[in-house]
Formats: sequence, structure tokens, C-alpha cells
Amino acid sequence: MSADRAGSNASPHRLTNAAIRLHAVYFLIPWERVPYFPGQFVGPYKVYVLLFVLLCAAWVVEVIRFGARKPMPGFAVAALWFWVIFWAGIVYGYAQDDLIKTSVPFYRLLADAVPYADGMLVWYLVHNNRWGRQEFEDALGSVFWVALAMGIESILFYYLRIPNSYSLNHEGQFFLGTFVRHHIVASRLGLILAGVAFYFFWRRSGWFYLFASFTGILMVFSTWRRVPIFALFLGAFLLILFFMKFRGRPGAKEMMKSFFVYCLTASVFFACISVSVMVGTRVRGEFVEASNLSMSVKERLFQYARAVDVLFARPFSGGGPRQGFLYGYSKDTPARMSMYFYGDITRYESGIRGWSTSDLFQENPRKSAPVSLHSLPLNFIVDLGLLGLVLVMAMLTTGVMYFYRVMRSPPREDSLVTVMPFAVIFSTVVALLVGVSTTAHFYPYWLFAILFCFLRYLYYEAIQRRLRTF
Repeated sequence: MSADRAGSNASPHRLTNAAIRLHAVYFLIPWERVPYFPGQFVGPYKVYVLLFVLLCAAWVVEVIRFGARKPMPGFAVAALWFWVIFWAGIVYGYAQDDLIKTSVPFYRLLADAVPYADGMLVWYLVHNNRWGRQEFEDALGSVFWVALAMGIESILFYYLRIPNSYSLNHEGQFFLGTFVRHHIVASRLGLILAGVAFYFFWRRSGWFYLFASFTGILMVFSTWRRVPIFALFLGAFLLILFFMKFRGRPGAKEMMKSFFVYCLTASVFFACISVSVMVGTRVRGEFVEASNLSMSVKERLFQYARAVDVLFARPFSGGGPRQGFLYGYSKDTPARMSMYFYGDITRYESGIRGWSTSDLFQENPRKSAPVSLHSLPLNFIVDLGLLGLVLVMAMLTTGVMYFYRVMRSPPREDSLVTVMPFAVIFSTVVALLVGVSTTAHFYPYWLFAILFCFLRYLYYEAIQRRLRTF
């Protein structure tokens, strides 16, 4: 699709396109109370609901005025499946007096479905509105400016040590963010800023964007979270692989140089990972020593096993949007997988910190309960069951297919111009998916929908068509 055609089709859908771009406001809403904004009354999740309602209203206006295209068959089946299992799960939960389903008001169950529904609607509208490169860049541009504000804030208050009790933790040792107020989310915004800014630098050749990308890198390190730092190195490593592959037509001597650079890059990458994971990383002014790593790994593996238990217990309907992890912590979920490795999960002797509190679910499933299984793919699966598993596997296999087909194509003189925009977005998506693997407060499925659709657009329109001529 050419840029002119995309521009000609943009005007009938300006309302929904603007509503999608407005979603970047979500990152400016504080999780905690600050003096100038009542976060406890209008938190980011409530704003998420308002943005979804606004997007639905804009969509209805455009459907009445211009009509709507039919969704793709696969997407239609997934959307129908989601709503069927959502309502079936609620009806079954109330009929069976399920402790988890009946522990919160009905409106909360509806609100919990918003991130999924909003992500599906954005995915559909991107295809319905026939987005071209300009629309994708406009949407990512709105996220870019918000993330850049967070990055500049981290430089001012963390690196330059300007006194501010709301951007740093209470000891001033790592960056929280005045608006974000949660160091896990801030580091993920740093990954987004680093990748999107570098894409704009490659496309527009402006040094301002290179500075912005470096600001995103600094924001990742200012939060001192191991997984985002690992994800940053991983994304950079993938980007270097693309660059070394398509920088020209290598001869024998150049191929040896490329092989040497590959080996050196891989060595530096694994050295960085070893330092950050095995030696430790600064968290709350302390170091997580390697001797404590075994407990952390054991807890993560136990959570993964419990996710499989939930999938076995509720394969078709899952636990429900933002409910599945509660079944993972519930003593009433049969331990079909975890029992083989950890025995009775209700016993304190299991050695897993915090899991002895599972008896709380007998009376109040949400009392003192964690808020996630600390893995976005696993939360996706336990929330949606087989549907979530299918979608996660589809994303993984599609990403592997894109990488394999592009990397096996022979380079030519203009390969960098063709491949690198795709490579930057691909590396950003991989880093972001790895970076959110331990977060509990990152639900911008609308952003994932935009990134995945943009990746597909770059692959088919900017890469596959040109690589076919090799």
C-alpha cells in the first residue's frame, strides 16, 4: 500500500485514528497519589476504560457514517471465542458460587476485560482503516513523546540528582517516574523509547532521535531492573545481526570480518547477561547476590507450573480476563503439574515464599493476593485458556518465521534501506515482550496491536516484495 493511498483512506477514519493515538495518555496517569493528581480516584486503569469507551464511540460514529469492513476470519473467530468464554465463565462462576468470580462486583469483571477488548478493537481498526506507514508513525509518535518526557525526567532527577521526592524511590536510589510512579513500567517505556526513536532516526536521519534513543537506554538503566536490561541487550544483539547481514555484498575477507564481529558481539552480550543475572543487579540500593538466585528461579518455575495447572483445570474458558492468576494461587486449583515437582502447594514446607498464604483463598481469594503470575504470556494463557495459548504460539511462530525468512535472504547494495526499519521494530517487539515477562502492571494491548501490525506491514510491504527480486 502506497503512502498516497494510505493518506486518501485516512480521512474517513480520522476519529478512530485520533482515539488510538490518544491512548498514549495512559502512560501519563500515575499509579499512586501525587499532590497534583488524585491517582487513587482516577488511576490509569479507569483512564483505560474511558479511552476504550471513547474509541467505541468514535467507531460507532464512523460505522454509521461510512460503514465497516468485515473482519478477517481468524480474527473474527478469536474475538467471538473471547466473548463466549468471557460470559460463559461469569455465568458458570456465579452458578457454582466460585469464590474468585463472586469475590468482586460484576462491574469489576467487565472492567477486567477492557485491556483485551481494547486491544482487539485497535487491531481490527488498524486493518479496517487500512493503515499505511504514516498512520503507524503517527501512532508511535504519540507514544514517543510521552516516553521521551519520562526519559528526560529520569536524566534530570536520577542522573543529575535534582531533588525530587516523587520521581525517585524514598532513598533516591532508582527512578520511579513522577507520572508512572512504578519502576517496572518506567523501564518498559525506556525500551519503547529506545526502539521507536531509533526507528525515526533511521527513517528521518535526525540527530534528535538518536539522542532520544540514548535517553530511552538511560531510562532502562535508571530503574535497575534485571529483565529490561537483559531485554535491551537482546534487542541490540538482534539489531547488530541484521546490520552485519545486510550491510553489503561480503566477499571472503569481509565474511571473515563479519564472523569475527558476530562472535565478539555474542561474547559481549552473554558477558553482560552473566554480570546482570549471576552476579547481581542493584535493586533498592542493594545487590541480589548469586546465592539468592536459586530461590528466585524456583519461585518462577513454580509459577510456570501453576500456570499449566490452571490450563489443565480450565482449558476452554481460562480463568477470565485478569482473573486467571488468582486460580494459579488458589489452593482449589488441582496441582496436576506442580505436584510432581513441589508436592502439596498448601504446605509451608514447599519452600516457596508467600505460597503458604494460599489458605487465604478459603474465605477471601483477593486478600493479600499477588496481582500477577509475573509473566505476560502466562497471564495471557491462564486468562484465556486455549485461546491464549493459540495466540501466544501464533505470535512466537510468526516472529520466528519473519526472522528466518529475512535473515536467509542474500544482501545487496540497498538492503540496509529496505531491511533496517523492519529490523528496528522487530528488535523492539522482541525486547518489549521479554521485558514485560515479569511485570504485573503493564496491559497496553493496544500498543502491542500497533507494533505487531506495523511489523507485519514492514515485512510484507517494505521487505518481502523487494526480497522477492533476489
